[in-house]
Amino acid sequence: MKFSVVTASLGQLGWLKRCVRSVADQTGVEIEHVVQDAGTEGIAECGLRIADGAAHYEQRLFVEKDRGMYDALNRGFARATGEVISILNCDEQYLPGALAKVRAVFEAKPEADMVVGDWLLIEPEGRLQAFRRATKLRASMILTNHLYDFTCAMFFRRRVLERGIRFDENYRAAGDADFVARLLRTGVRVEYLRDYLAAFVLSEANLSLRANPVAEAARLRAITPAWARLAGPILRQWRHLEKWRAGGYSSPRIAYEIFAGDDDTARTKFVCDQPGWRHPWHGRG
Repeated sequence: MKFSVVTASLGQLGWLKRCVRSVADQTGVEIEHVVQDAGTEGIAECGLRIADGAAHYEQRLFVEKDRGMYDALNRGFARATGEVISILNCDEQYLPGALAKVRAVFEAKPEADMVVGDWLLIEPEGRLQAFRRATKLRASMILTNHLYDFTCAMFFRRRVLERGIRFDENYRAAGDADFVARLLRTGVRVEYLRDYLAAFVLSEANLSLRANPVAEAARLRAITPAWARLAGPILRQWRHLEKWRAGGYSSPRIAYEIFAGDDDTARTKFVCDQPGWRHPWHGRG
């Protein structure tokens, strides 16, 4: 089972190095890593091919102008050849063994179209800000609130892409929510993996997008059925209940390993005894 990991570099060369290393050191899977870059200075010389010669890992770097992150991801989708497709942008990392765990689920559940796991929200230096437990994805909840499970911990079979759904390039920040909601509306079958698979870095670069989701979320709500808008408060309370049942409001001790420096060749281990669960963006849970 071959994995195609699609990455948009977003012009952040330092973060991209960490992202690439977190993909290249995965074990037990065959990986094609499609990296889309719009022309970041120095990318050709930065040594992204850190796993040249590794039988399980192939990197395909494409440097070309694009119309933004979602256009870059769509270009990556068009080039991906694996049986399983995933998205890992430059400010995200896979945790050790993540892809092998996902592969095991797909092999055990041939009817599953998608696998969704837990993820961590970390500071640029690597410290844990919050942990996130995956809960059942519903289009109505996403469109009336926000995408509560990030794409860095989502994996889908090629047959899902063959349904023709791609990112809407007119979005600049909320395209993930629109994309996942449209996938769900096609009836995809989702399996949930209770394990931390990825880490998302909360940095000034992605915080600068905070103004865009507000306007774009309003656009999503405008195309949402009236019943879902009216039921929005109830749906949100229901999701909080599901999150509680999944352990999303507990404080478990969490140990994780990431690449904490741009040129690190080994992961750094972090331990948090009492992690928080609250998302720092707008106080959203």
